[in-house]
Amino acid sequence: MAGNNKNIVADGAATRFSSSHQPAKRGRLPSKLKKFVKDNSVSKSDVDAIFSNLIFGSTLEELQEMTKQGNKEKLPVIVALLISAFISDIKNGTLHEVNTVLDRIYGKATQQVEVGERKSDIPDDPEERRALAEQLKREINGWRGTDGEE
Repeated sequence: MAGNNKNIVADGAATRFSSSHQPAKRGRLPSKLKKFVKDNSVSKSDVDAIFSNLIFGSTLEELQEMTKQGNKEKLPVIVALLISAFISDIKNGTLHEVNTVLDRIYGKATQQVEVGERKSDIPDDPEERRALAEQLKREINGWRGTDGEE
């Protein structure tokens, strides 16, 4: 049985990670898409133009023809990527892939949260607070089956 190695600690020392023994390629590889967008100054209006001219103006067959081997190499990377994501979404009946690609390019849209004054159920008037406290005490004692004596 392979699990009976008596020298497992010594045998693993050669491949063990430490501050002095690190892999040659550390961490996640940088995104090629993000690099392309940054290097070529791709803007939101560029992506909008791609959608309106290619994707929304083409049939599924035309899009599939554009992404076939041989044709795909002639397209800019961003165009091929968006067309492939759109075809995948058409087949699945969603917009998940297109949204994911756009989120990767531009980041997720910021969501604005409205923070208003929170209205408390506890009254501001001390007399009203005492009355509410007494009412709550009576209700709690009623649930417990006690008569208010503690």
